[in-house]
Amino acid sequence: MRRFLRLIGNLGIMILSFIAYELAQIVYVVRQGRTISALRIALIIIVTAVLIWGLYAIYKYQLKVENEWKFNQKPHWDLRRVFIAFGAFVLIVVMQIIFISYIGGNSTSTNQKAIEEIQKSVNPIFNLMLVVLAPICEELIFRGMFFNTFFPVENIYTKWIGIITSGFVFAFGHDPAMDKFIFLYWMMGSILAWTYVKTKDIRYSVLAHMLNNLLSLL
Repeated sequence: MRRFLRLIGNLGIMILSFIAYELAQIVYVVRQGRTISALRIALIIIVTAVLIWGLYAIYKYQLKVENEWKFNQKPHWDLRRVFIAFGAFVLIVVMQIIFISYIGGNSTSTNQKAIEEIQKSVNPIFNLMLVVLAPICEELIFRGMFFNTFFPVENIYTKWIGIITSGFVFAFGHDPAMDKFIFLYWMMGSILAWTYVKTKDIRYSVLAHMLNNLLSLL
């Protein structure tokens, strides 16, 4: 009963965290050509810092309550795991190229079209949200909180089921229309989930996610 109540509570926290993340993106939308005021810059900094701090604090508290996986253990940085994160990024890029070449054709996902339309009419500071805020928040929600909520017990089954389902939830969040591009996002989400499970540290899936989003802007 206690585990069930914890699952319901964590699920509610995940949903509220995602809503907060969606709302936070609004402060980054500044119309093209309009000067960004000092007040808007301060608001962006405060909202970003508070949201990231809040989500990470929730994530760490959940691990403090139950952490059979031993996620987020020190030391946080080492060269081997950096290579794993970079390898995951390269794999995502290769899979995107293959998908676009053989399945995607000349079309673009609805999510990507929406982002490109926004980018045409807003200040480039919006790109900062894509490269910094989005990867951090999405990894904390779709990887960190997701595993804490649905797969708190570590074994070979929860590992791979968790990776696949985390990837699908990530994909559905980016492509709710569930067209052919959902498979591309599913692949990306699964690779990022594998990175998290392999390194046992959310920072590395964040790193791979950031590199991918940065590349899409170049």
